[in-house]
Amino acid sequence: MLRLTTVNTRKALMLGVLVAALTALIGFQAPGLAAQGRGLWSIVIHFQYQDGFEFDYVLERGVATKDVGAALAECGRSHWTGSVVHYHCYPIPE
Repeated sequence: MLRLTTVNTRKALMLGVLVAALTALIGFQAPGLAAQGRGLWSIVIHFQYQDGFEFDYVLERGVATKDVGAALAECGRSHWTGSVVHYHCYPIPE
């Protein structure tokens, strides 16, 4: 009888440890999921110049997911200079 109680106690203890571990894992991932749910983006421009110099510039922050396409189109139309060989705009999730 003592052996049966020990086995049941071990099973209950292992089940409790498993539940605690799963709860902790879900809790650690929840803030990341909440941040992804907001859907905010930054619009960045990457410039490449004739002399080989390159840099990225954050043009706009806090752009909603539904507005990213329009922001990228506006970015592509708004930058023109003769010294830039190549530039492109891209979104980065916040």
